[in-house]
Amino acid sequence: MTAEDTKKIREMMEFLIKDKISDKVKKMSVDERKVYELTGRKREDIQRETGFAAGKIYKIWIGLEERGILIKDGKSYRKII
Repeated sequence: MTAEDTKKIREMMEFLIKDKISDKVKKMSVDERKVYELTGRKREDIQRETGFAAGKIYKIWIGLEERGILIKDGKSYRKII
């Protein structure tokens, strides 16, 4: 397999994953979407921007992880792509 083949496969996989995730994002509640959009920042920053308690953010993260939208990364979460 060449580097070009690997690149094409990666692009196709990213397209499929983004398509699948965008369907799930459309079905999120307003609160879930706020947290999802800010995921990748520090939890304290998400709390400040949303006004949500840490427990609510974690609860949303856990729910989004269970639905395959986020990945647990240490004590926090990250988007798949």
